[in-house]
Amino acid sequence: MIRTLKDLAGVPKFYQFFTARTISNFGNGISPVALAFGVLGIQGADGGSLSLVQGARTLPILLLLIVGGTIADKYGRARVMGLADMWLSVLILIAAWSFISGHPSLWLLVVVGLLAGLLNGIWYPAFAGLMPILVPQEKLQSANAATGFGSNVAFMLGTASGGLVVSVWGVGWALAVDAITFLIAGALVYPLSKLHQKGQVEAGEKVNFIRELKLGWNEFRTRSWLVAIVVAFAILNMSFEAVWAVLGALQTLDKYDGATTWGLVLGFMSLGFLLGTIIANKARPKHPLRMVMILMLADPLFLLTFGTAQPLMALLVSAVAVGIAMDIFYVVWATTIQQNVPAESLSRVNSYDSFGSFVFGPIGIIVAGPLAVAIGIQSTLLIGAGLSVIAVIGALLVPDVRNLEAKFSN
Repeated sequence: MIRTLKDLAGVPKFYQFFTARTISNFGNGISPVALAFGVLGIQGADGGSLSLVQGARTLPILLLLIVGGTIADKYGRARVMGLADMWLSVLILIAAWSFISGHPSLWLLVVVGLLAGLLNGIWYPAFAGLMPILVPQEKLQSANAATGFGSNVAFMLGTASGGLVVSVWGVGWALAVDAITFLIAGALVYPLSKLHQKGQVEAGEKVNFIRELKLGWNEFRTRSWLVAIVVAFAILNMSFEAVWAVLGALQTLDKYDGATTWGLVLGFMSLGFLLGTIIANKARPKHPLRMVMILMLADPLFLLTFGTAQPLMALLVSAVAVGIAMDIFYVVWATTIQQNVPAESLSRVNSYDSFGSFVFGPIGIIVAGPLAVAIGIQSTLLIGAGLSVIAVIGALLVPDVRNLEAKFSN
């Protein structure tokens, strides 16, 4: 990885993007712990309240994802991403101040979450399509892995310190740190809008959004490997988002040591993310999607371990394993799309990918709390594990998923 990072130093503007993502992910590491236990600390709040707040942050993303891809393709991915990051910092700071001032409100957090979700809906397609503008195609996998490496180091540090920051300084100051990281990231990314982007409109040129959406949909639906993986991750993400946003905090409060344990789980998972990017930087499998979907069986293994309240060490090992699998998948998947989809349609295709992959995420978050109350946290986690196994096996049954060959790069 060190050799890769040195090699990428010769690519203009790469490190500006790399730094932005690294800083932002430090805040992203702190925020899950801070928000979850901040909500649960509000008088009268329970698992259903946490589902409501987290669902509010997730559901609006889906409303703008499809349109967000066209906006990014036509008006500039760096511009869209930079502005979204800076506005997100303002929203998070509002939530932070409510805790710092001693007047947190579930409804304020819901409103902030809704607005943040809308911004994320246009942010993600822009982010997913930006890398090919910065680096040549032969360096894409290395650049994706390096960015993931920096992001995961920062995320690991964020999760490791998240529980401590919440315990010592409080939820509000933890969220304030997250807000500052978004502001810095946005300020770093926005100037990259000066780089040439294929297919971007000229000043004053009109865009036929319906036509552009149809073109993006056609690029998406004609690739069976793409559709199959997206369907699988719709289910995988439904289970994982429920754990990330709701069930993780509830299970650690019930069976372990609360915020400290959940911070450890997230920290070890981020260690897995880090190891995954290091492995992905060197891995060049002939059939990349076959490999990554087999590795994704680590996800239901983690849910099974967590749901049956295995000893802490076993839980942490499974968290590392799922982190490794997820980040190898991320690097290989991002590279596969970037190499097999036309550059001018990249954000639109990624928007359909993101929409399909996360379409059930809000359902998982919203249902998780009430379901845990009705049938128990353990049973809810085990249902998620079963659904995840079915999703992985279903994707592997598709021939193009098993047989798509890689276009090797440095």
